[in-house]
Amino acid sequence: MRGAAPACGTCVRPVANRIGGFIMHTTYLYHVLIWMLPVVVLQWGLSWRVFRRNLRAIVLPPIVVGTWLVLADTAAVMNGIWFFDPQQTLGLRLGVLPLEEVLFFYLTALLVSQTFVMFLPRSRRRE
Repeated sequence: MRGAAPACGTCVRPVANRIGGFIMHTTYLYHVLIWMLPVVVLQWGLSWRVFRRNLRAIVLPPIVVGTWLVLADTAAVMNGIWFFDPQQTLGLRLGVLPLEEVLFFYLTALLVSQTFVMFLPRSRRRE
C-alpha cells in the first residue's frame, strides 16, 4: 500500500504464507485480486461474444494506459512522493514497484476497457 496516504489495506494485518521457507506477505495482492478478478470473470461470462469480436478494443487500451501508469508511479516512488509497505507486498518488484501495484494498474485499465465495450451501442462495436 502507498505509505503517504494510508488506505483501507494498511489497517489490515498482513496475511502471510510460508512458501519454500520464505514468508511472503500477500495483503495488497489479496485486495487487488479479491476485488477485481470476480468482476473480470463476470464481465467475460456475460459478454464473451462481444469481447471476442472486440478484442483489440479490450486489450490495447490497458497495455497503453497500464504502462503509462506504471511509468508515472515509478517516477513518484523514485522521487519519494510515496512508498510501499514491504510488510504488505510479496517482495517481487518490477523496477521499484511491487508486482501487486503493476497488476493493479493493468487490471484497472482492463476493467475500464471491458466495461466500455460492454456498454457501447451495438452500432459502435463489432457484433
